[in-house]
Amino acid sequence: MKAKWVNIVDELQGNLDERHYVRRIPGNNEWGAVCSKPELSKKTKKAKAEHPTARRFAELMAETKAILHDPIRKAEWQTRYDEAVRKARKYNKPIQGRLYDYIKHELSVELKGEN
Repeated sequence: MKAKWVNIVDELQGNLDERHYVRRIPGNNEWGAVCSKPELSKKTKKAKAEHPTARRFAELMAETKAILHDPIRKAEWQTRYDEAVRKARKYNKPIQGRLYDYIKHELSVELKGEN
């Protein structure tokens, strides 16, 4: 369904209800589309969760969470992050905005290097 985009739709943050969401039509800020959310069976959800990419992502998130909850490891990562921010500002390069994002990115790079 195609609908005229109005300011009230901006407040919905994309979700209309459990089964529908709203998105802007690319290249046209005046119109939006109401789309159905995909419905997955339990079997499909389980198969997707067992996929190697999903498992690596889950491991990455678990490791990131463990680092943030351990004060000693968090302090080590905080110093690495502060140094990276300092270098990024010195050379005017982009960097992850939060410690969480920085840790997640660096761990992801390390995991890709192992494979």
